[in-house]
Amino acid sequence: MEPVVVIVDGSPSTEEAARWAAAHAKLVDAEVEAHSLHDDFRAQLVVVGYQGPSSSPLGLGSHVLPVVCSLGCDAVVVRGTAAARDGLHGRVTALVSGGHDDAAVLARAAGLARRRGAALRVLHAAPPPVLRQDLDFDHSWVLERSAELLRGYLHTAVLVRRQPHEAISRCLDSDLIIVGAGETRECGAVTRAALHHAPCPVLVVHRPVQEERHGAPSIPAPRRPVRTAV
Repeated sequence: MEPVVVIVDGSPSTEEAARWAAAHAKLVDAEVEAHSLHDDFRAQLVVVGYQGPSSSPLGLGSHVLPVVCSLGCDAVVVRGTAAARDGLHGRVTALVSGGHDDAAVLARAAGLARRRGAALRVLHAAPPPVLRQDLDFDHSWVLERSAELLRGYLHTAVLVRRQPHEAISRCLDSDLIIVGAGETRECGAVTRAALHHAPCPVLVVHRPVQEERHGAPSIPAPRRPVRTAV
């Protein structure tokens, strides 16, 4: 099994990233390796702190987006409150858009929620309509599709009429937010919003080539009927 790799970049948040990586590796029964940005390595997951060596306490390090977007594996940016980093809230939030990334995002979210013994929330943020013809546009199909992909796995489903960064910043009861990298293998607007505004660590899912070719990844077996709250 490939290791969980923590990026050592000399930033103030490296120690927090290392602690998070160690806890996650124990959860998935993997080894932890520490590497610099310039090392050649293979990993199942790359963990990086949200700050750069010279960034402000509130700013995202300039190296974080390039690292997260260029990887061929999933990445976690460790940020947010101490309670969230320590997994004290007992909730994992999956951000869905109705796009191709949703299946992989939901698979990762359901798998991690099960391993953590945490509740799973599926969240879709739809900006308030600007034009009159958009007033009747129904976004509920995104959550309905998510429920189909989850195949009965227990979760709550939430549709909020807010800009994504506003919805993300209000996830104060989440220990982890999971989001897709984007359809072009570059970090999309919602991914960047999560990395800049999340009150907890953010896992960015990169779909492996085999998933893109052969369909949706495996979802854990359902435990109870779906509970939906829109």
